[in-house]
This record gives sequence, C-alpha cells and structure tokens, in this order.
Amino acid sequence: MAGLIEVLSENMQIVLVTAVIAFVILLIVYFLSYNDQGDASQNSKDLDTNIEQKESRGSQNKKKKGTSDKRRDAKPHYTHPWLICTLKGHSGNILDMDFSSNGKYLASCSDDRAVLLWSVKTFAQKEHKSVRANVEFDHATRVKWSPDSKAFIICQSLGNTVQVYKVGKKDDGSPGNIEPILTFPQHHTKDIINIGISCNGRFIMTCSSDTLMVIWDLKGEVLTSLDTHHVNNYWGCVSPCGRFVASSGFTPDVKVWEVIFSKGGDFKEVKRAFELKGHSAGVYSFAFSNDSSRMASVSKDQTWRLWDTNIEYQKGQEPYLLLKGEFASPSPSIITLSPDGRTVAIASSKSVSMFSRATGEESERFEEVHSGPIRALQFSHSGKYLLVAGGKHIRVFHNVQGYKNTVHELEEKRKHASNQNIKERLQSQIDEAKAALKAIEKMEE
Repeated sequence: MAGLIEVLSENMQIVLVTAVIAFVILLIVYFLSYNDQGDASQNSKDLDTNIEQKESRGSQNKKKKGTSDKRRDAKPHYTHPWLICTLKGHSGNILDMDFSSNGKYLASCSDDRAVLLWSVKTFAQKEHKSVRANVEFDHATRVKWSPDSKAFIICQSLGNTVQVYKVGKKDDGSPGNIEPILTFPQHHTKDIINIGISCNGRFIMTCSSDTLMVIWDLKGEVLTSLDTHHVNNYWGCVSPCGRFVASSGFTPDVKVWEVIFSKGGDFKEVKRAFELKGHSAGVYSFAFSNDSSRMASVSKDQTWRLWDTNIEYQKGQEPYLLLKGEFASPSPSIITLSPDGRTVAIASSKSVSMFSRATGEESERFEEVHSGPIRALQFSHSGKYLLVAGGKHIRVFHNVQGYKNTVHELEEKRKHASNQNIKERLQSQIDEAKAALKAIEKMEE
C-alpha cells in the first residue's frame, strides 16, 4: 500500500509539473501572438500612412507638373493699338530680316537653320504662310535680298562668309524652290556683323567686328578692303541708293565712303566721302533714308541724331545736324529711319521708342515687345509698317507716328509755300496722310 501511495505521489508531481510547464508555454504563446497582432496592426497603419503620403505627394507633383506644363505651353500675348500681326514660323531666335526691293516679300533668318520668306500682302490677314529655305550644317546671322528680288545672300555663322541663294518661282509667281548656288571664300578672321548689296548690283559689302570692311564683286572676288579705324566695328551697311558704304564703332563718329565705278561698270576705288561728327562716345548703329539724303545715329552717349546728308562733299560740305534727342539705355541700341527720312525708331533690350519729327522727343513707346532682346528693327519700303524681330516672332506695327510726322512737315511746308499749285499739291498729300490715320483709328476701334 505504501508503495502504491509513493507511486501515485510521484505521478501527481509529474502531472503538476507538466501542467505548470504547459501553462507557462500557453502564456508565452499568448503574449507572442498579442505582440504579433499589435505589430501587424501598427505596420498596417504605417503602410496606410505611407500610401496616403505617397498619393498626396504624387497628387501635388501632378499639380506642379500640370502647372509647369501650362506655364510652359502658355504663350505671352502681346497687344498694342498699332499692332497689325505677329509672324510666327521660326523655332529658334530670329537674328535678321530684310525686305525685297519690289516690296513684296520679307526674308527672316534664325538660328534654327532656316530662312523664311513672307508675303507682305498677307500682313493684314489672319494667316501668314511662309516659304522655307534650309541652311545646311550652319545657320544664317544676316540676310539681304538681291536688287532683282530673285536671290538673297546670307552670312553663315560657322563659315563666317557669304552664301548666295537663288529663289525660284511657282506658276502663280510666288517663291518656289530655293537653293544655294555660290559660297564666297572666307576672308574675315573676326565675326561678320553685317552684309549688304548695292541696289545697282555692282558690289557686296561685308563688315566684321574688328576694323575690316570688304567690298566684293557678285562672283565672290575681293575688289578692295578697308580699315575703318574704329578700334572695333559696331555696325556697317550699304546705303539704299547703292552709292555709299558706311561704318561706326568704338570711336564717336560714322564714316561714309563712296564706292566708285567707271562708266563701263568697272570698279575704280573706294573714296572717303564724309563723316557724322558730334557724338561724345561710340556709335551703336546708324541708318540711311531711301535716297541717302538723311541719316540717323544712336550712341553710347545716350543721344540720337538726325542729319541732312544731301551735300556736295566733294566741295567740302559737311552734314548738317537737323535734330538731336535723348535716349537713355544701358544696353546697345538699334536705330532705323523711315524711307522718307521723317520717322526715327530706336530699339533697346525688349522695347522700342518712336520720336516726333517736330520736337525730337519720344512720342510712343512699345514696352516688352518680345520676351527676349530685339535683334532687328526695320521699316517697310512703303513706310507703312514698322517690324520688330525678337525671340521666335516678328511684330508688325502700323507706322502711325510716320503719318503724324508727315502731316506736321507738310503743313509747315504749306505755310511757307508761295505758289498756289504747290499749296494745293501739299494739301492733297496732307489729306491723304490724315485719311490713312483715320483708317487706322477705325481698325483700332
């Protein structure tokens, strides 16, 4: 009996120890399971939070991206009562433009390796189509039409020389196939700043940023070279009458030469004609009227001047200063003169100023015409339009100030006219200019 009790006692101890061990194991399992559930719940919360944060950031990024895209796609809309149209077609920055001698076409060149030809008669229309000429492996920095409007020349940027393009015609007479036909040998060591062709087709001029000006024949042969003695050239061009070439630069003057040919058309010489003197600092640019009887200049000294150049320089006559005005600008400026010599416009940075012929004071200012700096400024051959090129666009404006200047000058002439026939003719011109002004005012309304 005692042995049985001992056995039972030992079994009870074993059962008790086993139960305790099992209970402890169950407690451990329970706590582990509870912790796992808590961690899983927290991880789930963290995951949800991360997802929400990512979605929020993604939404914000999409908004920002959408805003950026809209800003990128938004095109600045420029308006002005005198604005006729904006010519759009280039994908790069426009560097120069020029009207054909017949007044029918405008050529523009850009760093997008293209020259575009525009029809002037479409300026007042909604659509402005152009004909494209590609400049292979280079781009044009300057463009000028030939006198017969059947070709144009460019200055190559990399080649730094002149290239001639022939313009074909379609059946309707509009520009057709355009192809390069001649490239001049490279002669300049510094960048060419401008090119030009005489209206009689006798010579081509190139001017570089050092002090070199070169006169070429139409086949690319050098006729002569000039040292302008400006230290550095800022500008150079051929006069519209085809008689002169001129240059300006670091020195405070504009130098004008006559290019002389024999009666048989053979080149003789380039002879100094006259100078425009009076500025106290370098001359940024200058321009001729259509018959070269007027010239305008703008200088670092923050003034512009209008000159009477209808002189007999062979007899020692000097140009006469007609008008002087102020033009304060910290950056280089471009000046242009209307074909009749009555209207001056100056561009600097992104804005253009027009001036009164009577007082020399600023009468109209076009602010922020382009988002980038203005590269070219030119009146049309008729004098009706003022074109401003900058960025990828060309703005075309009515030359309202030109009509006002015309009316003022003709009225002054009529007051002093003694002949009745002359008075009547002047009055007819005054009425015509006033009618043009009224027509523009109606369009603005």
